[in-house]
Amino acid sequence: MERLRFGFVGAGFMGQLAHIANYSILLDVEMVALAEGRTKTAEAVARRYGIAQVYPDHRAMLDDAELDAVVAIMGFEFHHAVVPDILERGVHCLTEKPISIKVETAKRFAALAKEAAVTYHIGYMKRCDPASVRAKAQIGESRSTGEYGKLRYLRVSMPPGDWTAGIEPPISCDEPALTYTGVTPEPAPDWMSQDTVATYVSFVNYYIHQVNLIRYLLGEDYTVRYAEPSGVVLTAESASGIPIVLEMAAYEVQHEWEEFYTACFERGKVELSLPAPMARQRAGEVRFYKGGEHDGVYEKPALPQRWSMAEQARIFVETIQKGKPCLSPAEDAVKDLEIAEQYVKLLYETRHSAT
Repeated sequence: MERLRFGFVGAGFMGQLAHIANYSILLDVEMVALAEGRTKTAEAVARRYGIAQVYPDHRAMLDDAELDAVVAIMGFEFHHAVVPDILERGVHCLTEKPISIKVETAKRFAALAKEAAVTYHIGYMKRCDPASVRAKAQIGESRSTGEYGKLRYLRVSMPPGDWTAGIEPPISCDEPALTYTGVTPEPAPDWMSQDTVATYVSFVNYYIHQVNLIRYLLGEDYTVRYAEPSGVVLTAESASGIPIVLEMAAYEVQHEWEEFYTACFERGKVELSLPAPMARQRAGEVRFYKGGEHDGVYEKPALPQRWSMAEQARIFVETIQKGKPCLSPAEDAVKDLEIAEQYVKLLYETRHSAT
């Protein structure tokens, strides 16, 4: 099988350490091109990772390089000006989360990918963690067989913490950060006030991973029912009536990362904990509890220690090569923004009613 020709947009912190570094070790990938406006940094990154050609922006790269796929890593407020150019060329694409600012923009991306018959993978790498995969399978199996009784509740907790896990800094040539000339950030939905926009952007930047993984673990959609006024707790209900609680910034931890998911059944539970996003060679942990008539039993599977970011790169390549369904498609990312809008609307309604 021929190697896939990959281009990259952006060589910042995430672009280098979470993406370019992981594709550089995949045998099925040829590192063809890098679009990055900081000339010295771009050249240094290209030398480090063996990228053949450097371009000032994604348009120049798409016009000149023959590409199978592009990994475009930039602020999500600029996706609206970059992603359509890639998809309309019939090139597979991966970007970070969230997919965009507006729901309408996200729907457009999904339609473009479908029309071009290409994969557009949104960077919800937590779906790729071996522990998440195992937890999802156990929750689904337990619901199907009734082994633990009915699923009654899903609890998610993730306070702010050290998400970088002490990873080394990226290559930098002390050049100022650049944005695309003539490209403005995507505006927020018209109904949002300035304060609402700030809250919304913060939420989709930090907690959209959990919004997405809730749907992945349950295998069904859900609706936000309540937003606690201080912004600590979000409650929701799944399509089948399962209560969901997302606990956010109730406290903060230093030099560590706490992210927990607990699916509570009548006679058992499935516990999932995930490592810091940038913790290399570390998978999450999953533990099952099954209660009996007189006692209970815990099981903790031994999982391969694979970094979710590296797994995401491998899965994206395999999806393109084998034509498999996308693990994290644009259609699902649309729903994440809809949940975010539901939450922000309810949050400001509860804050207003409280005053």
